Amino acid sequence: MEMYASKKRKIIISGLLFVGMVLSFFDRVAINVAVIPIGDEFHLNTSQTGLLISIFFISYSLMQPLGGWMTDKYGARVMITLSLFGWSLFTLMTGFAWSFVSLLFIRFIFGLGEGPFYPASMSTIRDNFPQEERGRANSFFLSAQNIGGILGTALAAAMIAAFGWRGMFSVAGILGMIVAIGFWFILKPKKVQKTNVIQARKKVPLKQLLKIDNIWKLISFKFLFNIINYGLITWMPIYLVKEKGVDLVHAGSLLAIPYILGFFMFNVSGLVLDKLMVGREKYLAAAGALLCAIFLYFMANATSVAQFITYLTLNSIALSFFGTVLYTIIIKYSPKELTGSVSGVVTFAGQIAGAVSPTAIGLIISLFKGSYNAAFWFLVISALLAMVIVISIKNNASQSSKEVENETAAI
Repeated sequence: MEMYASKKRKIIISGLLFVGMVLSFFDRVAINVAVIPIGDEFHLNTSQTGLLISIFFISYSLMQPLGGWMTDKYGARVMITLSLFGWSLFTLMTGFAWSFVSLLFIRFIFGLGEGPFYPASMSTIRDNFPQEERGRANSFFLSAQNIGGILGTALAAAMIAAFGWRGMFSVAGILGMIVAIGFWFILKPKKVQKTNVIQARKKVPLKQLLKIDNIWKLISFKFLFNIINYGLITWMPIYLVKEKGVDLVHAGSLLAIPYILGFFMFNVSGLVLDKLMVGREKYLAAAGALLCAIFLYFMANATSVAQFITYLTLNSIALSFFGTVLYTIIIKYSPKELTGSVSGVVTFAGQIAGAVSPTAIGLIISLFKGSYNAAFWFLVISALLAMVIVISIKNNASQSSKEVENETAAI
């Protein structure tokens, strides 16, 4: 019989992971607001702007499989602490960049530092929460992205107006390093729990990873989800300022609205997954993908800022159902010994999309002479493809995972 954390410890762990994800998302989203004054200071064109945003995702994606493997080998506590401290250090250094090239280098290293955090967090949830609670634990953790998004747009814009973009990054970096130190002490596991986890990790070799049922569909699903998610995150501040004539601070405030609704809906989706959709998780994701495509179309044809923000908010709600399912399937049904590695490989695909999407959208806008309509159609098609893929996922994921465990136990 597996031993999980006490109720008090589960609350503490959930809270810590939530704070870590808020900081993670703030640090990566703030660049989308800061890139406007950065672009003015360093005289960046559209392609350079897209590259500056994408460079983080390139290094972040490269670190995902390694970060997942390191989590399974060295433990989630070690990797979460090192990751948070590392990316916060380079967030601080962002404020000292002196050129476009130096910014690219710093953002690249920043992505390497943040890479292990996601798979280590998934492993922490798997280790401390029973299966029937993992959907809610996962959705609460993921909902922190929305709080980070609120702070990374509205608060970051206000901080840039008050202290400049350099001061904003410096403050965020110092705060993150302080929180990382707290993680190390608070996440210290009980000896019996640590021993059990170490013993379990020795049972399943990593070469079995790609034999897990549905792994390639999950990878494709995550890739398309992030094409949409990061396409919107990275270009909407610029779209509102450049195309709709909204000033920077007001743009940050308006873009906080979808994050607020998304935060609540992420947690609602987790409750729905645990209580109503057990074994049928894919249908919730498919519905979210379809709604996402519809609202993206309406966004492209919005005739006012109010309409645009309304459809963007509804799209954020759809994305919350679209996105929560993926990691819930992983932490519910993948072999426990490979949770970090599975999360790492799937997230790797997602962050490749994070690198592709901003650059692709920038190129599409350039090719269509500054028009955003083709970029929105690019996102609509991605949502429809994701719907088709997620519908094809088999419902026997749990059985497949057990089969993998039995096969590896015999090796």
